[in-house]
Amino acid sequence: MPTGYEQIYIGLLPQLATCDIVGHAKNLGLNTNDDGSVSINFLTHRYLITNQGVEQVDGRDPVHINDRSLVIHYILSEGGIEPKLSFVPIGRLSGVMEGHDDENWFICDALLRESKGKYDVFAAAAEAMGGTYEGKLMSGHSWQFLVFPKMPMRLLYFEPDEEFPAEVQVQYDETAPFYMDFECLAFLSTSLGRGLCEIIQQQKAER
Repeated sequence: MPTGYEQIYIGLLPQLATCDIVGHAKNLGLNTNDDGSVSINFLTHRYLITNQGVEQVDGRDPVHINDRSLVIHYILSEGGIEPKLSFVPIGRLSGVMEGHDDENWFICDALLRESKGKYDVFAAAAEAMGGTYEGKLMSGHSWQFLVFPKMPMRLLYFEPDEEFPAEVQVQYDETAPFYMDFECLAFLSTSLGRGLCEIIQQQKAER
């Protein structure tokens, strides 16, 4: 019997079947193949989108089913909105109710646990993920990730000091709701955090 996450993916397939993926791909800045399929990179993996589903084609270990669902949500959006590069916590996004700034605590907790509060460990993983270091912001180290074309995210890593422990904050571009609803954005941050944690684990194993 399919898991809850697998059922979410299966439930999206009828929408994907009727989607003009070529037209949407053009608006999203994605490449369309000669056979009408669409290629896309999401975090550290590569996928092929057809009207039948989303296939991982990089030959690496299978990803979490949520990642394939997020690819469908992304291609279902019509796009066309350019990012403002103005980043805010999820609770301050347009159309999201107040009081949701703590929705991403799980990604923050997982990253702090894996990095053991050491910024250099996090930074190595962020660079391997393809993140761009933006320098110091609000006393934290700012990293920007282009998780999907036209969908940048920002992670702030605050190193521990004598008064406060290490902290991670997640921020979204103000245009993110044009591409995904609130629930999907929360899953998106989970996928980003999970990917970074996997890289940290791999880098530790290679030492």
